[in-house]
Amino acid sequence: MTVTLPDSELRRTARQLALPGWGIEQQQRLFNSHVLVIGGGGLGCPAMQSLASAGVGHISIIDDDTVDITNIHRQILFGADDVGRPKVEVAAERLRQLQPDITVTTLNKRLTVDNAVEILSGVDLVLDGSDSFTTKYLVADAAEITGTPLVWGTVLRFRGDVCLWTDGVGLRDLFPVQPTGDSIPDCATAGVLGATTATIGAMMATEAIKFLSGLPTKPGRMLSYDALTATTRSFTVVADPQRPRVTALQPDYADAVCAVGPSPEELLDSVRAGHATLLDLREPHEWLLDDSLAELDPVRLPLSAVSGPESVRGALGGAQRVIVHCASGVRSAEFCRTWADLGYELVDLPGGINALN
Repeated sequence: MTVTLPDSELRRTARQLALPGWGIEQQQRLFNSHVLVIGGGGLGCPAMQSLASAGVGHISIIDDDTVDITNIHRQILFGADDVGRPKVEVAAERLRQLQPDITVTTLNKRLTVDNAVEILSGVDLVLDGSDSFTTKYLVADAAEITGTPLVWGTVLRFRGDVCLWTDGVGLRDLFPVQPTGDSIPDCATAGVLGATTATIGAMMATEAIKFLSGLPTKPGRMLSYDALTATTRSFTVVADPQRPRVTALQPDYADAVCAVGPSPEELLDSVRAGHATLLDLREPHEWLLDDSLAELDPVRLPLSAVSGPESVRGALGGAQRVIVHCASGVRSAEFCRTWADLGYELVDLPGGINALN
């Protein structure tokens, strides 16, 4: 292998070059590599920080979001002064500070069915730092179609998971069918420890670095980490011989929307017209993240404060028709089922407040 590493890069990575089993050849492979990072969020930021610091020579990042003050407790490439700026722009600046010789390609847009295969084609590895089933299955399918190795990770509350998918083993061998978006709470609803995202992001970067440099890897080996108990466990996923390989993307990866009953806007219009009361079941910290329905003067009843029927009656008083919402629709649907016999007409707002944005 021809060595083309700049002298400045050799000096910068000198402590890494001292590792047993790691030398100029491994460092050159890393410098020659092109990694695509999906999402500049809680996982993407620490992963990119580690990749750039280790010496990956080309990083492309795709994200259409801007920095928000609620991001920076876990998205460690950003600071308070970056609020309002495109995430890809800020991330590129930080990565160039970490590694002056790096090439950073910024894609300030969303990954879609129309562009996913093209964007994944030609990169050496894709690292998925996204936070939705919609994007994760789109990325996994595009990676399988293009034959691109995929480092996959998830994090929620105090735990996370990491896996390398390649050599014929993919996400659909573990989870064949894409879950609905409301089957588990998101980070805004359930919360997430910033230090845990940094841990999982660094683990994802480690898997990528091992693969790209030629160190031994174990495709399909799922590692789960629990920060509260400081424990890890792992198991190995193997290719399902009965599963058809993915050869084309689905037309749409979004959750199917049920057309039965009034639409969310129709339900909210009934509140605006004074024909119904809006009940917000979210916790106080969630109001800080999204309070776009505050103008409808909702009754605030955090689900954690519901201790029995009297607490519900005390909040709703003489209301009759009540439109109930949470963040994603999971808690509100359960609330409507649980308290259906209290004498109110409880109507769930499907998809919650998240579906309105």
